[in-house]
Amino acid sequence: MPDTLGQLIEIFRKDAQSPFQKLSYGVRVKHERLLERITRQYGHRSLRGVRARDLVKWHDLWAGQGKIAAAHSLISRLRVVLRFGATILEDKECRRLATGLGELRFARPAPRRKTISAEQAKLIRSKAREWGWDSIAIAQAFQFDLRLNQKTVIGEWVPMSEPELSDVTRIKDGREEKWVRGLRWSALDETLVLRLAGSRRSGELQFDLKNAPMVMDELAIYSEVSVEELTRAHLPRSGPIILNEQKAFPWSTAEFRRKWRLIAAQAGIPKHLMNMDSAKTLRAIVGAA
Repeated sequence: MPDTLGQLIEIFRKDAQSPFQKLSYGVRVKHERLLERITRQYGHRSLRGVRARDLVKWHDLWAGQGKIAAAHSLISRLRVVLRFGATILEDKECRRLATGLGELRFARPAPRRKTISAEQAKLIRSKAREWGWDSIAIAQAFQFDLRLNQKTVIGEWVPMSEPELSDVTRIKDGREEKWVRGLRWSALDETLVLRLAGSRRSGELQFDLKNAPMVMDELAIYSEVSVEELTRAHLPRSGPIILNEQKAFPWSTAEFRRKWRLIAAQAGIPKHLMNMDSAKTLRAIVGAA
């Protein structure tokens, strides 16, 4: 059994039955940073010696200078780690702390309610094409019309050791990576309905692109035909839909985000609006299968 918080976090990260192992690569990387911070600050603390007032103090320190969102993320990771220790490891000190933390209430960050308007999405698309980044214009159209988040549209690069299968790979900094999750032409059927894997609850998601005007505009420009003429035959049969023009590979998350921000700034989009504001909710244009 772990004696210190740092030992508990290390077990949480590596145990095959830990919820940490079930997270996608990108989420794991984000959570890893939070766990490293907790370990760096309080990993030396004995689980037996930690009290509820310590947890309150830690949260208050994390929330200093208005950093409520950061404190919420850190305390949320701590809750998950302690629940793991209480349930999977059946550790009595973890059970005590998990119960105590469950009874504490902390300030939560205000929900983000900012959204990109249709006119702003059009401005971004126009500026992206003007700068030669047609792929960003197409991605913006998919995000806005279908309310898809960035990862669903452009995918992400992950180490080859990750379990997902992919036929798109690259070598970066001497390491082989593969591309997963993004939109593929093979998911588009003959009637221009895009089919995507959903959650266990929602099942397969279907989007009729004929009811998505921005997407149809961008695909027509891509195919050099009018929207009225556009058919499945004008579009590729396989491969990623969104490709970085300079590299002929899917975008990396950081590079796409940086280029999108530059284009948005040139299009006059306020700095407080971000790419994530293109997709607040996921709505199926046809519906779940």
